[in-house]
Amino acid sequence: MDRWSTGARASGPRASGARTCARISRRTIIAAAATIAAPAVVRAQAWPINPIRVIHGYDAGSNPDTIARHLSVPMTEILGVQIVIEPKPGAAERLAASQVARMKSDGSVLYLMTGGQAVVSATDKTLSYDALRDFDYIAIVTRFPFVFTVAPESRFKSVQAFLDEAKRRPNEVTYGTSGIGSTLHMAMELLLSQTGARMTHVPYRGGLQAPYNDLMGGRLDMQVITFSNAQPMLKTDKLRALAVTSKERHGGFPDVPTVAETLAPDYDVVSWLGFTAPAGLAPALRDRLNDVLRQAMAKPEIKAKLEELGNDTRVSTPSEFRNRVEQDMARWRPLAHVVNQS
Repeated sequence: MDRWSTGARASGPRASGARTCARISRRTIIAAAATIAAPAVVRAQAWPINPIRVIHGYDAGSNPDTIARHLSVPMTEILGVQIVIEPKPGAAERLAASQVARMKSDGSVLYLMTGGQAVVSATDKTLSYDALRDFDYIAIVTRFPFVFTVAPESRFKSVQAFLDEAKRRPNEVTYGTSGIGSTLHMAMELLLSQTGARMTHVPYRGGLQAPYNDLMGGRLDMQVITFSNAQPMLKTDKLRALAVTSKERHGGFPDVPTVAETLAPDYDVVSWLGFTAPAGLAPALRDRLNDVLRQAMAKPEIKAKLEELGNDTRVSTPSEFRNRVEQDMARWRPLAHVVNQS
């Protein structure tokens, strides 16, 4: 057959080169596609290389700080790198959240978010970040109620007596919390909205000593506090509990009634702590971190210690965590006027 015929098979150096180029091109395309698909998996396999920073928005010694430091030990053992806890207190968690929201999402920085962030996000329209857009949710690690406490010698023997006096003397009865717009603040304001009582809120900064001193000195009538912080003082009779904010009584203090059984049947306030990262975290890294947290929380000594501090230690999925934040934001949004008028 004539080599110029349509059906002739090309031969020679040019044809051989073309076939080689075609093979190289196909290999290049396949390799490129694999490279595009693989980075998340590769990063998850290589991660972590450097220490991991865990940032939270409260003081050293606070409930988030205590939980973070307990978990840092098994997390370090599992991951083989140091977990560095960085408290960045200020503006009811806004400072820490705004800084983390701008950071690179490569698994080197985590943000230990609290239920207070849902309050802030629901009530403050001036935030520089969006809690649902700017963070990827990894896992809730603890859930815990609050407790209404008074000085041991306080004239108030029940939360009902406390509310009755608040109704007789509007705005003269005082209660203290860790700050305006905190979940502790909202826990009391929710109760006031359901009962019609009116009190004066006294916000404190810088730990537990100042409100405790004011309670003991008679300058403050009640303090709303987390169970983990209240527990040592309750056990040594330095504080007296009037009621717990969860729907069910607390296992560590079964004699302390709930608000729901004494005042408001629908009342139930339980906060949480959970690990997040700046938005854009690779799904493989997110899932690896969720698994690491499950392993850490399953350690018998960690589980026992956190439960001793009053925590429910069930670990959530990422989607459960995000859903909880959305639900809490919807719950607190109607109380935005309380925060904005404080």
